[in-house]
Amino acid sequence: MQKFDFRRRKTTVTKRDFNLEQAIELYIETKRLERRTERTIKTYRQTLNQFAKFCKENELKGDEDDCVKKYIQYMSFEKRKWDDHPTNQSEQIGISARSVNNIIRNLRTFYNWAKREKLIEFNPAERIEYQTEEEDTFEIFTDEEVQALLDAPNKRVYTGFRDYVMMFVLLDTGMRLGELTSLKRGHVDLLYRQIVIPAAITKTRKTRVVPISQTTASALQELFDIIGVEDDDADEYIFLTQFGDRYYGDTFAKMMKKYAKKSGYPFKARVSPHTFRHYFAVKFLRNGGDPFALMKILGHADMQMTQRYVRYAKSEINKIHEEVSPVESIIPKRQRRGSVKFK
Repeated sequence: MQKFDFRRRKTTVTKRDFNLEQAIELYIETKRLERRTERTIKTYRQTLNQFAKFCKENELKGDEDDCVKKYIQYMSFEKRKWDDHPTNQSEQIGISARSVNNIIRNLRTFYNWAKREKLIEFNPAERIEYQTEEEDTFEIFTDEEVQALLDAPNKRVYTGFRDYVMMFVLLDTGMRLGELTSLKRGHVDLLYRQIVIPAAITKTRKTRVVPISQTTASALQELFDIIGVEDDDADEYIFLTQFGDRYYGDTFAKMMKKYAKKSGYPFKARVSPHTFRHYFAVKFLRNGGDPFALMKILGHADMQMTQRYVRYAKSEINKIHEEVSPVESIIPKRQRRGSVKFK
């Protein structure tokens, strides 16, 4: 019997058009269902919305082979740093390698999700290599810059004193800005001089306890007296606007820049609440603090980030020693040159 030749049924696959804006909203909703922190969701949204804006301005749909590559090139070599922050002007072109790598990481995660959901056939961020980062570079306030910021607020009025106390807490604990503005009266123990930062507001979702100095504790007590917060008002936010509403971090960050301008001091470091965190960490180590204790206070998941502060602090100590070394100061430079001859 002659073999029957079966016909193959024709199948048609309808390719769906990729809608970047809709995909972003679906992705954000997925992350909410996964109970990611609001901070993480905010970061995802900011990164993806900025990418979507770039695509729209450059007539890209977000599913082209080179759409991510073009965006990374723009962010690295064309974008003016902080051009979307009117209070933080900068002439620097291109953002840091660390920031670029965060963008690449977030876009890879987004497109991997979109691929699994069959919204796109491939990941345009997959072949984008991470950029080489400069190790152990931080913008650290000098003691003079910190003093200039502390002197700037008008401490005779509530809003000035509030910002002054907030800077004290940042200097004394190195906590993140989001943690600071989320603090409630029940988190602060003035008797034992410590602040309990609950898991719900930390980056690592782990509760931690940070000590505070007597000076900071006294400043907080004075602030509580001014706003009328009692010890049993556990759920009351401690940093408020002049209208009694919660005081948010972005407003405080803008006020810091105003204080820097008001002080008239020539700041070299970036004036930002997060720069206080770097300052605290390096100062803690310079003054003999234990790196493991620093990891616990800052809330790092492991020693990797803390070690960067350790290396930075050591390099600064070597530099300072070179400048103040007794040998360098008493031996003329001309006697340090040449080789030693044995007779």
